[in-house]
Amino acid sequence: KEQQEKAIGDLMRQLTAQIPKDAFKGYLFQPRQALTMQGLIDQILEADGVTPEMMEQQRARVRLVETLLQTSPEALPEMVRQHDSEIDSQFFQALVLMAQRTMQENRPDIAEALLMLQNEVLQHSTLGQDMLKRNQMQEQVVQQVAQDIQVLGEEAQRGDLIKLAISYANDEDRLQALVGLARPALDYGFFQELTLHIGQAPAAEREKLEALRTTLTELIALVDQQQQMMVQNAVRLLQAIINSPDPEEILRENLEMVDDTFMAVLSANIQEAERRGDLNSSALLKQLYQVVVSVLQQNMQPELVFVNELLSSETDEVARQMIAERAQEFGDQLLNVMDAVGEMLAEHGETEMIQKLSFLRQAAVQELS
Repeated sequence: KEQQEKAIGDLMRQLTAQIPKDAFKGYLFQPRQALTMQGLIDQILEADGVTPEMMEQQRARVRLVETLLQTSPEALPEMVRQHDSEIDSQFFQALVLMAQRTMQENRPDIAEALLMLQNEVLQHSTLGQDMLKRNQMQEQVVQQVAQDIQVLGEEAQRGDLIKLAISYANDEDRLQALVGLARPALDYGFFQELTLHIGQAPAAEREKLEALRTTLTELIALVDQQQQMMVQNAVRLLQAIINSPDPEEILRENLEMVDDTFMAVLSANIQEAERRGDLNSSALLKQLYQVVVSVLQQNMQPELVFVNELLSSETDEVARQMIAERAQEFGDQLLNVMDAVGEMLAEHGETEMIQKLSFLRQAAVQELS
């Protein structure tokens, strides 16, 4: 006990020596002791408003995740159904946080296993099924909003976008889709013009328009935050690949994380290395870029590779000739893949590519009929 009191006294002197006198708090002179590191963590969480019950619930979620990870693929669906009542939104949050943490700890193998587990739980749990149905509805909304944006045309002005946003004022799902699809256009100038529009609107409409402005601001903040997290995850993955003795193996293990954001981060790093004149880094990153493209192409289904080749063809005549030569090789599955690519392009508002794909699909239909 004497040794404990001496140690606490020494720590108190160090602490008070570093804090201004007017910043002293009463609790500084009532130190609490913890016998274990977990006990210390629990005390800190409790002081932050996290109750012991909440901590135990979170530990139970982690234990369930560990149990499911250790379950064989054949038995996993039944195991998920047995624990269906325990799978809630906080469970999925815990899964995502654990995956992010393992990525930060440079354990992409565990992160991949957690993401695969998440997909299985989505497929076989009641909440997961509800979330999938919700996602399908959201995808339909995104497609409808993308079509509305396309109708505005390439010469659309901010006023046109404001009118579209006002038409969605009572539908937050559509507003969210609009923000996701047209985020770059929702800039400072857009809100300046929207504020001016509110000021000129009849008094009876201003409250509704002000609420719309607030909702758009909040949705944009969420989208920007999500984009920042996606960029951070892409940066971590890129660092893990670069630092690995076998970059291609890490890349294949985390192929589902190689998306538009990852490619944008990789391209930005190449450009920055070239700007600095760092030839070694530039060459390494360019080589990695080629490896990424090669691995992605190897993992694409043949129909998708062919559609990408068609979209990259120099002229429509060249594309038509390619279809005449190879359409029968793929059959009707080629049309299904074209439809899937069309949906993806619609989500990104790629009007020109959609028009080219529509022409290609018509040519394929004629060739297959």
